[in-house]
Amino acid sequence: MKNGKYTVNSEDVEGSLACCGSTNNRMPQYLAAATVTIGGFSLGNVLGWSSPAIPNLTNSGDFPDIQNYQKAWIGSLVTIGALVGACCSGFLIEKIGRKKSLIVVGIPYITGWLTIALASQIYMLYIGRFLTGFSVGALSLVAPVYLCEISQSDIRGFLGAIFQVTVTVGILFTFVIGSMTSWQLLSATCGIFPLIFTIFSSLLPESPRYLIAKGRSEAALKALSWLRASDSTNPSKDVLEELDEIQGTIQHGKELQLKYLDLISLPILKPILITLGLMFFNQFCGSNAVGFYTVTIFEEADLGMDAHLSSIIVGVVQVVATALASAFVDKAGRRILLLLSFTIMCISLLALGTFFHLKNASYGQFLLESTHWIPLASVMAFNAAYCGGVGCLIWTVMSELLPNHVIGTQLCEILPNHT
Repeated sequence: MKNGKYTVNSEDVEGSLACCGSTNNRMPQYLAAATVTIGGFSLGNVLGWSSPAIPNLTNSGDFPDIQNYQKAWIGSLVTIGALVGACCSGFLIEKIGRKKSLIVVGIPYITGWLTIALASQIYMLYIGRFLTGFSVGALSLVAPVYLCEISQSDIRGFLGAIFQVTVTVGILFTFVIGSMTSWQLLSATCGIFPLIFTIFSSLLPESPRYLIAKGRSEAALKALSWLRASDSTNPSKDVLEELDEIQGTIQHGKELQLKYLDLISLPILKPILITLGLMFFNQFCGSNAVGFYTVTIFEEADLGMDAHLSSIIVGVVQVVATALASAFVDKAGRRILLLLSFTIMCISLLALGTFFHLKNASYGQFLLESTHWIPLASVMAFNAAYCGGVGCLIWTVMSELLPNHVIGTQLCEILPNHT
């Protein structure tokens, strides 16, 4: 390194490894992303757990006096924990780094699942759900940041999409296992994955961007060389150029450091308000309510088919919709996808609400025989629209709307993350 720049002579270039664009040289990035996606799979386990587990809790007799409001707390405490975790993670990733933050996130995951699996009192379920929710909120920020900072630009979108897909696979896994086992065994099974995630996260390199920001240039060179399958003692030209680019970006960010007063300037305020509006509607569109109580919804609807099987069908639709959206999101306009997503979700919820209104009204009973398919179709359409639209687009739209110097830790410290 010379005068803040990484340099390499022609002999070094000739003797360096092949271009970082080859598949072999991307393998370390895929391995690191695979580790992070285990955390995404665990995130899906947390989101999907209450759907099969709450009916199992009720039917098992382990909590014979459980009340409806307690079931609601079991489902919703995840979101409260996620709010706290999201707020803490913005501080953690800058204070202790991305890698250590991933490890720290694993601890509440493991503790929470263990508490749930061994629960003999309702309050233990509350504590376990809050702890796992904390990890959900924290990982929702830490994982995308880490994946973004370790990956090359041409595979960055792919790795981010894979993370989203594994979340829905984690939900589907919970639906399937929950339909066959007790809630205790389901919880214990879900607790295995964060343990694996934490162990493998300890083997990952730190984010090169974070290391450079902290003035640890040599450590950044070693980390980036590992990620690009290059020799740190004889790094490739691409690695050195990428380090220079990262350093230049960080320096430019410092020159444009965000201040509180900047938030009221029109070029920043307008995209922030649009982004916060999307975040608000993302949270209040009912996706969590439908996801947390899918089995309960189908039990109450009395479809004439097993409620767990219906939820599994919905889980499969979620995975397919997320995978398709991830593959084609760059080929379609963001605005039209968002409008289509919210429109289908609105129609689906309206149809579902109308069905239950008629079901509970004596004058509507004669209609139910021919409309028993509505709950399953509505929930399937709702989840497909959510996963194929706002669920996978919100972070993409945020990154495209906000100015470059606003995206990142400075904004995370000023505005709480959505959970």
